[in-house]
Amino acid sequence: MNKPSPPTKKPLGIIRIRRKMEASKTFLILALVMASAAAVAAARARADDDSSICGVTRSELMECKPAVASGTATPPRPTAACCASLKHANLTCFCTFKNNMYLPLFGINATRAMQLPSTCDATQTASCA
Repeated sequence: MNKPSPPTKKPLGIIRIRRKMEASKTFLILALVMASAAAVAAARARADDDSSICGVTRSELMECKPAVASGTATPPRPTAACCASLKHANLTCFCTFKNNMYLPLFGINATRAMQLPSTCDATQTASCA
C-alpha cells in the first residue's frame, strides 16, 4: 500500500520573503496614510491662514460676500465691516479678478463686486481699464 505523502513543507526562505513583502505592504500603507494626513493638515493650515488678497484678509472678504453674491435678485447692503475693509484695499488689484471665470463658481457676481466701492461710498475708486 502506498503511504500518504506527508504534507509539503514550504522552504523557510519563502516564508521569510512573504513576511518581508507583508511588512513592506504595511509600511507602504502606513506611509500613504501619514502623507495624506500631512497633506490635509497643510491644507487646513493654509485655509486657517488669514492671508490677504489685494490688501484685504479672507475674513474681511467673507464680510462682503453676501453683498456681491450671485443668485439673488437684490443682495443685502454691504456690512459696515465690509465697507471698512475697502478703505485699506488695493482696488486696482481687484481689477485683475474682474473677468475671472472662477468668480461665478464661488457664487460671486463680478458686476456687484465692482460696484461695491461706490455702494460703500468709498473715497478711493478703481479705474479698471
